[in-house]
Amino acid sequence: MAKRLVPFIAAVIVFAWAPDAFAQFWSAPGFVGIVDEADLSAHVFGSNGAVAIRTTVGRATLNVRYPVHGGVPGEFFPPESGDCTQIRAMLRDTGPGARVIVRLMRLSIGGDLVLGELSSLAEIDSDTSLAGPSNQYTRRQACLTEHPGAFGDYTYFFDVQLIKTTATANPGLMSLQICNNEDACEP
Repeated sequence: MAKRLVPFIAAVIVFAWAPDAFAQFWSAPGFVGIVDEADLSAHVFGSNGAVAIRTTVGRATLNVRYPVHGGVPGEFFPPESGDCTQIRAMLRDTGPGARVIVRLMRLSIGGDLVLGELSSLAEIDSDTSLAGPSNQYTRRQACLTEHPGAFGDYTYFFDVQLIKTTATANPGLMSLQICNNEDACEP
């Protein structure tokens, strides 16, 4: 009896702890994104994990999507503590002619919902954020605008656009994160 009880207790501890660990943080490097087929010749992955538009391309909009594996369950929202669930991006906007737009998207797939309904839960736009242009990657963040919903009713993904309208522009994305409080994504 004792030999069976120890593995059972260990399993209960792991499962009881796991939701809290997974509910606080999701992260992906830029190079794991799925590039739209039409943009395959315009993108380049960097050795630092980033994705960007090739320097040989004068003008382009690069569309990249990042599935949020495991979804964004309701527990991802912090308790009534004043914290917000955030999306964070390490991105590069070199100024005029460069722009990076990051959206956390929710697609309805079940329950009593309209199937296929798509909505944006948060957006970072390098042209409207407070940080100025930079040749370095900088962190930008935004709070989710609403509760993500029941896990089984939705699927989630990041929709990213790197926009280059001048030959000297160099927009890029190094990483994406979802954090359920201010400290969860801090190094």
